[in-house]
Amino acid sequence: MSQLMQLNTGYNGDWFTLTISNGILSFSVVPSIGGRMMDLRLGKTPVFYVNSRLYGKANRESPGTEFSLGRNYGGSKVWPGPQGWTSESEWPGPPDPVIDCGTYEWRAETSRQAATVHLASAHDEYTGLTMRRAIRASGGSSSVEVLHEMENTGRRPVRWSIWQVTQVDAEQGLEIFAPASDFRQTFGDKPYPAVGMDANKRRVQIRYEDQVAKLAVKASEGWFASLDRVRGFVLAETFPLMPNASYPDDAPLAFWISGHGTFTLHGDQVDMGATPGGCDPHVETEIMGPLTDLRPRESTTLRTAWHLAAIDAAEIVSVNSCGAIGVPLAIEEGSPARVTGSFGVFVEANLCLLSYDRASQIIGNFDLGNVSPSVAVTLDNKISLPTGTVRCSLVLFDREQKQFGVLDRVHIC
Repeated sequence: MSQLMQLNTGYNGDWFTLTISNGILSFSVVPSIGGRMMDLRLGKTPVFYVNSRLYGKANRESPGTEFSLGRNYGGSKVWPGPQGWTSESEWPGPPDPVIDCGTYEWRAETSRQAATVHLASAHDEYTGLTMRRAIRASGGSSSVEVLHEMENTGRRPVRWSIWQVTQVDAEQGLEIFAPASDFRQTFGDKPYPAVGMDANKRRVQIRYEDQVAKLAVKASEGWFASLDRVRGFVLAETFPLMPNASYPDDAPLAFWISGHGTFTLHGDQVDMGATPGGCDPHVETEIMGPLTDLRPRESTTLRTAWHLAAIDAAEIVSVNSCGAIGVPLAIEEGSPARVTGSFGVFVEANLCLLSYDRASQIIGNFDLGNVSPSVAVTLDNKISLPTGTVRCSLVLFDREQKQFGVLDRVHIC
C-alpha cells in the first residue's frame, strides 16, 4: 500500500520547491516561475516534459536565449485565453512577466490523507486578472486535482478564459485519444500527418510526430488520455464541458505538437528548429474554460484533474473516475466463464466482479485481488457465474468495503 502524504520544501538550484508525494506519484510546485507544477511522476517514471536547459534556473532577462523565448520550463501552468496579437482582448504571451513566469504567493495545507498547495499570481494590469490555483493530491490515489480561479482585480470589465497548459513527454512516443465531434489544425505550415477522426468511435486520435502543429478539438466528453505504450502508462485529464459556451478557437481542447517545421504568426514565418528547445519531443495539452465576462471583483473557476495509471493496452477507449479502459470488460460464456479486459486504475483498491440478475440483485461477488495505479490490471480469469446472471460489473472497494465506483460493466444477455 502507498505511503502517507508527504510535503517537503527545499531548493533545486535557484528554485524554491514544494514537493508532494504519496508513494504512488510525486510532483513539485515552483512558485517563482509562474507557480508551475513540475516533475509529475508515476513511481519513478517521469510524465511531464522538462526543459533540462532551464531546470533549476531563475528568471532572467537575457535576449537571444531561452529565457527570452517564452521561458518554456515544461511542466504545467495556467494562462488567460484567448492568445493573440490583434487587440487588447487577446493575451500576447508567452513570455509574460506576471502570469506565465512571475512569482506566485503560496501556502500549503497538509494532513495524513491529503496535501494542497494554494497559489496566487500578482495582479496583471494587461489582462486585469489575478490567477489562483489549488493543487491537491490524496493518499492512495494517482489523481491530482486543480481548482483554478480567475478574478478581475482591475478597474475595467474584462472577458477571458482560464487556460490550463500541460506539457507531456513524448520522447518514447505518445498517442492521444479524445472523444470529439471534430478537429481542425490552427497552426503549422504543413498539414499534420498523424491525426485523424474515427467516426465510428467518435474520437480524435493524435500520434506524436516530429512536426510542429496545433490542433483545436471539439471535445464531446470531459476527458482525454495520453498513452505512452513504450513505458506502459496513461495520463488521463478530466475537465467540465459547458454546452453552448463560447471557447477560444471555438474548442475546449487544443494540442500543440513540438517538432521541426514552420508556422506563420502575424505574417512572420517561425522556424522551430531555430528556437532553443523548439523541437524537444513533447505535446502541449491545453484545456480551456469558457470565455467569461467579469466585472471588477468578479471571478470564475475551472476544475481539472490529472490521473495516472500503468496500463498494457494499444488504445484508451474510455476514462471514468475509477480508471482508464484499454480493452473493455468481456465475458465469454461457458462453464466456467472467461473474464477478460485491460485497465489502469487511479486508486489503490480491492477489485471485485459483481454479477446481477434481471432484477438487478447481486447474485455473485468474486474477489479479483488488490489493484494499484502502479501496476497494470489485465484480466484473464475463469469464473463460475451463478445461473441467472445477465450483467457483470467491475467494482473498486476500499478497506471498509465502501465503493470507489464502477470501473467497467458488461451485459451478457
